[in-house]
Amino acid sequence: MAKSEKEKMIAGELYFSRDPELVADRLAARQAVAQINQAHEPAVREQLVKKFLGQTGQQVYVEPTFIADYGYNVTVGENFYANFGNTFLDTCPITIGDHCMFGPNVQLYTATHPLEPVKRNSGLEFGKPIVIGNNVWLGGSVVLTPGVTLGDNVVVAAGAVVTKSFGSNVVLGGNPARVIKQIETQKPADALTAAREKIDQLDQELVALLEKRLEAVSEVADFKALNKTAVLDESREQAVLASVAQAVKDPAYEATILATFEAIMEQSRAFQKQRISEE
Repeated sequence: MAKSEKEKMIAGELYFSRDPELVADRLAARQAVAQINQAHEPAVREQLVKKFLGQTGQQVYVEPTFIADYGYNVTVGENFYANFGNTFLDTCPITIGDHCMFGPNVQLYTATHPLEPVKRNSGLEFGKPIVIGNNVWLGGSVVLTPGVTLGDNVVVAAGAVVTKSFGSNVVLGGNPARVIKQIETQKPADALTAAREKIDQLDQELVALLEKRLEAVSEVADFKALNKTAVLDESREQAVLASVAQAVKDPAYEATILATFEAIMEQSRAFQKQRISEE
């Protein structure tokens, strides 16, 4: 069964924003948001926010004016606070952990558009999810762009524009945001925890690189679709593996890294086939 435009939207695929179901959902969201922002009693506003968002903790405090595209794609943990003027563009899921605090005019953007103008002007859109860990403090007017993930205990300075993902225990600032300070946790990490935190940080860097790789894969898929070329190019894949093997410095890691790249290329082929079938 073909996916609905709503299912495509939530999955981060190209979708048609003027689909009647989505138009109706946005209208319902406007009405719900208007009720939230007109509620003067904090307790009433909290109940309306809990009803509007996809999932929340028990304690959720949102100041007016609050805006969201759909609401049902937002998950908020326990003890959440959002100051005046927060905007959540939740075409894709926005997941927020426990004990998070947002300053005024914080903006979370999952929505984005194709770079190619003809496709963009056709009304097709897509999104990338945003994930925010526990104990995160976003200062006033912070912007998170599509696809950003922040780890636990992150502080983002006022006015920063976060365009890529970061791990835990850092202070970010600037446009584009960068790490300006490490946060020392009170409890010293043991060797296992320290190693896992290092892996978590590296994973965030890998995600950013894999996204850039898929952007290039998309260009390859578009070329193959235009020229009706087969997705699988065995000689190219063998050349890639040979280059990767040559780049590995520690022989103990070579087999694992090659297997990883074989899996990456397998997923790239699947991505190309999907993209070609949608065009």
